[in-house]
Amino acid sequence: MNFKKEIGVGIFFLLLSVFYLLSTLSISTFDPFSSGRSGIILDSRSLPQMLGILLACLSIIHIIGNVLKLRKTKLESGSDTQAVMKKPFKFERPQRLMVITVLLICAYIFFYVRLGFILSSVLFLLLQIFILTPAEKRKKWAIFTVCFSIGVPILLYFLFTRVISMYLPRGLLG
Repeated sequence: MNFKKEIGVGIFFLLLSVFYLLSTLSISTFDPFSSGRSGIILDSRSLPQMLGILLACLSIIHIIGNVLKLRKTKLESGSDTQAVMKKPFKFERPQRLMVITVLLICAYIFFYVRLGFILSSVLFLLLQIFILTPAEKRKKWAIFTVCFSIGVPILLYFLFTRVISMYLPRGLLG
């Protein structure tokens, strides 16, 4: 196991959690539980902030665990570890899929308001499922993929707008 990569992943998620926590400060607060009394403060920021703190804690635990494993491995095998860790980096399928997924998420965020929830979600799901499905199975699952990618965003849109009364961007369909 390449512990340096794992430490890098932990640092990435720690930085992401810091950015996320800073972003939660811009959430407008709504306190449905207050009736003029003081006590535990639960508002619209509470859950996102708890999730950000949880992500930061898990990232720190991940970093510390891998630093300890790296030290233990170095002590056990001496200089052999250095030779193993200096292998050239290969950009294999899992790494490509991760990069493509991150790019698709960025594109989804960019087009979310412009195209609307339904269109951007349909495109995102279609592309993501197409990319993650092995090439030999794409034909077999094509009809299911298209139906799923169209049905789920429409179902979610109606759930949010009709049941929860939380309006999502309409975009080009609006």
